[in-house]
Amino acid sequence: MKTILVCCGSGVATSPQVANKINDYLNDKDLSDKAKATPKPIETAKSTIENDPSIIIYVGIAPADDELQEVLDDHNVVGMVGLPWLTGMGQDEANQKVANIVIKA
Repeated sequence: MKTILVCCGSGVATSPQVANKINDYLNDKDLSDKAKATPKPIETAKSTIENDPSIIIYVGIAPADDELQEVLDDHNVVGMVGLPWLTGMGQDEANQKVANIVIKA
Protein backbone atom coordinates (compact mmCIF):
# COMPACT_ATOMS: atom_id res chain seq x y z
CA MET A 1 0.00 0.00 0.00
CA LYS A 2 1.41 3.36 -1.08
CA THR A 3 0.84 6.57 0.87
CA ILE A 4 -0.14 10.05 -0.24
CA LEU A 5 0.97 12.40 2.52
CA VAL A 6 -1.31 15.45 2.83
CA CYS A 7 -0.03 18.26 5.06
CA CYS A 8 -1.40 21.52 6.38
CA GLY A 9 -0.56 23.71 9.36
CA SER A 10 -1.99 21.60 12.17
CA GLY A 11 -3.12 18.49 10.30
CA VAL A 12 -6.64 18.63 11.75
CA ALA A 13 -8.73 20.68 9.32
CA THR A 14 -7.56 21.32 5.77
CA SER A 15 -5.38 18.26 5.25
CA PRO A 16 -8.07 15.78 6.38
CA GLN A 17 -10.53 17.51 4.02
CA VAL A 18 -8.11 17.15 1.09
CA ALA A 19 -7.14 13.59 2.09
CA ASN A 20 -10.83 12.58 2.18
CA LYS A 21 -11.39 13.96 -1.33
CA ILE A 22 -8.34 12.10 -2.64
CA ASN A 23 -9.42 8.87 -0.91
CA ASP A 24 -12.95 9.23 -2.34
CA TYR A 25 -11.43 9.61 -5.82
CA LEU A 26 -9.14 6.60 -5.32
CA ASN A 27 -12.14 4.56 -4.20
CA ASP A 28 -14.20 5.67 -7.20
CA LYS A 29 -11.35 4.61 -9.53
CA ASP A 30 -10.82 1.25 -7.77
CA LEU A 31 -7.36 2.34 -6.63
CA SER A 32 -8.04 2.33 -2.88
CA ASP A 33 -6.25 -1.01 -2.56
CA LYS A 34 -3.09 0.57 -4.00
CA ALA A 35 -2.83 3.90 -2.13
CA LYS A 36 -4.33 5.94 0.68
CA ALA A 37 -4.10 9.64 1.51
CA THR A 38 -3.09 10.38 5.09
CA PRO A 39 -3.27 13.85 6.73
CA LYS A 40 -0.43 15.13 8.94
CA PRO A 41 0.79 18.46 10.31
CA ILE A 42 3.31 20.22 8.07
CA GLU A 43 6.04 20.17 10.73
CA THR A 44 6.13 16.36 10.50
CA ALA A 45 6.43 16.22 6.68
CA LYS A 46 10.21 15.92 6.35
CA SER A 47 10.69 13.27 9.03
CA THR A 48 7.64 11.33 7.85
CA ILE A 49 8.93 11.22 4.27
CA GLU A 50 12.43 10.29 5.42
CA ASN A 51 11.10 7.40 7.53
CA ASP A 52 8.24 6.04 5.42
CA PRO A 53 9.26 4.51 2.08
CA SER A 54 5.60 3.95 1.14
CA ILE A 55 5.08 7.68 0.48
CA ILE A 56 4.86 8.40 -3.26
CA ILE A 57 3.09 11.78 -3.27
CA TYR A 58 3.26 14.79 -0.96
CA VAL A 59 0.32 17.20 -1.12
CA GLY A 60 0.91 20.47 0.66
CA ILE A 61 -1.55 23.28 0.97
CA ALA A 62 1.33 25.57 -0.06
CA PRO A 63 4.21 24.63 -2.37
CA ALA A 64 7.15 22.89 -0.70
CA ASP A 65 9.97 25.16 0.47
CA ASP A 66 13.52 24.46 -0.73
CA GLU A 67 14.38 22.24 2.25
CA LEU A 68 11.26 20.10 1.90
CA GLN A 69 11.69 19.95 -1.89
CA GLU A 70 15.16 18.50 -1.36
CA VAL A 71 13.68 15.77 0.86
CA LEU A 72 11.02 15.05 -1.76
CA ASP A 73 13.65 14.80 -4.49
CA ASP A 74 15.93 12.60 -2.36
CA HIS A 75 13.09 10.14 -1.74
CA ASN A 76 11.50 10.25 -5.22
CA VAL A 77 8.26 11.72 -3.85
CA VAL A 78 6.12 13.81 -6.20
CA GLY A 79 5.13 17.15 -4.71
CA MET A 80 1.72 18.65 -5.42
CA VAL A 81 -0.21 21.66 -4.13
CA GLY A 82 -3.58 20.89 -2.51
CA LEU A 83 -5.42 23.98 -3.72
CA PRO A 84 -7.37 22.14 -6.47
CA TRP A 85 -9.07 19.95 -3.85
CA LEU A 86 -9.96 23.01 -1.75
CA THR A 87 -11.30 25.20 -4.55
CA GLY A 88 -12.44 22.60 -7.07
CA MET A 89 -10.52 24.48 -9.77
CA GLY A 90 -8.21 21.99 -11.47
CA GLN A 91 -9.36 19.12 -9.28
CA ASP A 92 -10.01 16.75 -12.19
CA GLU A 93 -6.47 17.29 -13.50
CA ALA A 94 -4.98 16.89 -10.01
CA ASN A 95 -6.96 13.69 -9.46
CA GLN A 96 -5.76 12.31 -12.80
CA LYS A 97 -2.15 13.10 -11.88
CA VAL A 98 -2.59 11.24 -8.58
CA ALA A 99 -4.13 8.26 -10.41
CA ASN A 100 -1.29 8.13 -12.94
CA ILE A 101 1.33 8.13 -10.18
CA VAL A 102 -0.52 5.48 -8.13
CA ILE A 103 -0.93 3.23 -11.17
CA LYS A 104 2.80 3.47 -11.97
CA ALA A 105 3.90 2.87 -8.37
